[in-house]
Amino acid sequence: MKSILIVLAFLLTSDSYSQNYWIPTGTMSTGNNDFVYSITSSPEGELYASSWAVGVYKSSNGTNWNFSGLSGKRVSYLTVAPNGDVYGLSITQSFSYIHRSTDRGATWEDVYTGSFPLNYAGGGSIVFPSDGSIVAAFAVTVGPSIGDVSTFVFKSTNNGSNWVQTQRIDLGFVGGMVIAADGKILLGTSLGGVAYSTNNGNTFLGLSSFPSIFIKTIVKAPDNTIYVSDAFGLNRSTDNGNTFENAGGQNSTAFLRSAGVNSDGDLFISMDDKKVFRSKDRGGSWTQVNNGLPATVYPYSFTTMHGIMYAGTNNLGAFYFVSPTGINSQTEVADDFRLYQNFPNPFNPKTVINYELKVSGHVDLKIYDSAGNEVATLLSGEENAGLHSVIFNGSDLASGIYYYRMNANGESGTRSMILLK
Repeated sequence: MKSILIVLAFLLTSDSYSQNYWIPTGTMSTGNNDFVYSITSSPEGELYASSWAVGVYKSSNGTNWNFSGLSGKRVSYLTVAPNGDVYGLSITQSFSYIHRSTDRGATWEDVYTGSFPLNYAGGGSIVFPSDGSIVAAFAVTVGPSIGDVSTFVFKSTNNGSNWVQTQRIDLGFVGGMVIAADGKILLGTSLGGVAYSTNNGNTFLGLSSFPSIFIKTIVKAPDNTIYVSDAFGLNRSTDNGNTFENAGGQNSTAFLRSAGVNSDGDLFISMDDKKVFRSKDRGGSWTQVNNGLPATVYPYSFTTMHGIMYAGTNNLGAFYFVSPTGINSQTEVADDFRLYQNFPNPFNPKTVINYELKVSGHVDLKIYDSAGNEVATLLSGEENAGLHSVIFNGSDLASGIYYYRMNANGESGTRSMILLK
């Protein structure tokens, strides 16, 4: 045990594991120069990414991609409904589409096709109110000049099979859409700040608590904090959009490109000067996190899955963010045990898992892949109280995200880890 702790102490001081960094996922199209306009995830642990003018790709393990469909489509937005259906928005210069997959990306259908001649706009968002309806908003060029853009709002009350237009909002492009904890829908616009709806998308009005400025995106954190990003940074609301406050500053004078929040509440923003920042305290302070991203690459879209932030980039497919941790930084705590974060993480091919038992008892420690399949059993038997360590060797496994789950005395805890070969 003493020798293991000495090795761990050495690793904790190693520069190779002391910095946050971005890691590329697998190749999408040939050449992997995909412009990932939108990326989203499902609760089942699947990723969907749109490669602009190429189509939609799907990953079941967070690192490898397979073509899903919508070949050649300019898909500007993807999302997953509560029932698992996947929706997408796309445009041509003549039509706007709402696409749907009811079989987790195996096949796709056009559930709405609207004729909009000379349409050079794009982008939009889809949300799912608690009444079971679906609300979609997307931008359309209404002319006579290219810059004359309006937002068209459509609604479905039969799981996306049919759509009815509820409103045209003459306030430019869509800058994101979320549902607040009180059920209010907040919609960002490029010309009028934030609009809101209290009747599940039937009508939208201007939100007086936010100025009429260019909104890039709106995101909601797990604690229901809402972040609205204007061109320069984030604004935070903890009361469902009734009031806002500045969410801190960054060392950048460029315009904000995109924003995202992971399942831990960490904020990520991408700027037009290709700088990426993260805040772990709701915008109180920011740290630049560009390690691993080539100089010509910046995140254009964000999503989170299993606590890991994924970014779709402007010309190199998708990356995921890794924040290496030591044995004392993250702990799964139960009444009778502590399960520590493995180290190193990412690892290749070996890593150490530490756990502490408060009382003696039967312990099971197993490894699972991202699909939930058991791939290894590290422990199954009686263990004495105290601090223990076990080495996991992933030499026979492919790169990807894995989970280790411990059951002890009727309690259980789970952590994720990344095998990177």
